[in-house]
Amino acid sequence: MTLRNHGDFRKLWAGQAVSEIGSRISREGIPMGAVLMMGITPLTMSGLSLATQLPASLVGLFLGVWVDRLARRPLLIGADITRAILLLGIPVAALLGHLQLWMFFGVAALSGVLSLLFDVSYQAYLPWLIDRKNLVEGNSKLGITASLAEVVGPGLAGILVQFLTVPFAIAIDALTYLFSALSLWRIEARESKPQARETQSVETVSVETVSVETLSADDCRAAETTKEGNRQQEHSHAASSQGQGQRQAYWRAELAEGLKAVRHNRTLLALAEAAATLGFTSSAVFVLDTLYALRDLGLSPLLFGFTVTVGGVGALLGAAISRHVVRFLGIGKTLLVTLFLQGIAASFWVAASGSVLRATLWLLGAQLLGDTSGMVYGIVESTVRQTIVPDALLGRVNATIRVLDVGFTAVGSFMAGLIANTIGIRSTMALAACGMVLSVLWLLLSPIRKLRNLPTVP
Repeated sequence: MTLRNHGDFRKLWAGQAVSEIGSRISREGIPMGAVLMMGITPLTMSGLSLATQLPASLVGLFLGVWVDRLARRPLLIGADITRAILLLGIPVAALLGHLQLWMFFGVAALSGVLSLLFDVSYQAYLPWLIDRKNLVEGNSKLGITASLAEVVGPGLAGILVQFLTVPFAIAIDALTYLFSALSLWRIEARESKPQARETQSVETVSVETVSVETLSADDCRAAETTKEGNRQQEHSHAASSQGQGQRQAYWRAELAEGLKAVRHNRTLLALAEAAATLGFTSSAVFVLDTLYALRDLGLSPLLFGFTVTVGGVGALLGAAISRHVVRFLGIGKTLLVTLFLQGIAASFWVAASGSVLRATLWLLGAQLLGDTSGMVYGIVESTVRQTIVPDALLGRVNATIRVLDVGFTAVGSFMAGLIANTIGIRSTMALAACGMVLSVLWLLLSPIRKLRNLPTVP
């Protein structure tokens, strides 16, 4: 059965399509409003990005343990509803005449944590909902909707910000999260009890080629045995003074299992290293792009929104061609080429200068190439990770890699503001582009470079 006929997947797909559009509105609308209404500096812009990333990186590993302990669907619904409530606080404060800059920082920090919880739960929930053999199709379809949101959202954000207000745009985003929560609530399939999922026998995933590693069955069984032993010890000492210490040991053991799974698997480790490097270097572009385009290059909010919309067209193209690219190049070469092209696309921002027309053309090229290659890379990277990691460890592995990505992005965002204040935005972006290109070395030095086929489930 194709996923087009999978009722529960269609509900998940519909909810994500709407919420992705709303997320793009806030992602572009909040920085635009901060630049145009509050006159912030590059350092302040970096601080806003840091507020989004840093809290999430500090608690991300614990969120991974939580995701592997609990049913994932309720976590997804809870994250959506809470994000909606947080975002609605901004338009309410604006209506009451009490909107201040610190509120944007607070909402950004809490929303960043909830978004990380949603992403980790979502990536662990999808293989269970649709079965691992359908992951390429599922990730591609979800990538297409994310790309369509990239096409519609930024342009819509530019219109809403220019002709209405930032709080109004954020209110629309909040409503899309409520729609997503409703769609998830309507999913009929129910996960097994978390205890059963955690203690089940975990088999290693077979692979069609020796070029990629999977987590060994012995490691997975040892992890499950450790968790079960810790759980029994926790119950037997719950009434004693040592109960708290046992629970802390249980959390530490689970955290260590997720870290060990990434550290001891060369494929996962290379993907994690690339994610950290790419997050650190690319943050300079994504943090400073709005300020650079509007202030230094002289683009209007509407014109800048259009360039981002073209990037969405590139992401849509990437989602549509990802399976064809994989069949032509193989998994390893696809990851290498698309990661390299993201760095090349970042260099187009450096070349943007002169007239508004010339700068706009360079930004269009940067968005088109960067989003196309980025979407293909994201689909393939997620599919490989979701395939080779057992369900009982998937939440913690996802959290470990996401924390590295988010944490280094937070540091890079802060450093970008400091460096831009010293050497200028264009020079800072040039350094970032070089770093993005060099991030491909992690994959070149790993088994990924020889990987031809996708891992398959037995």
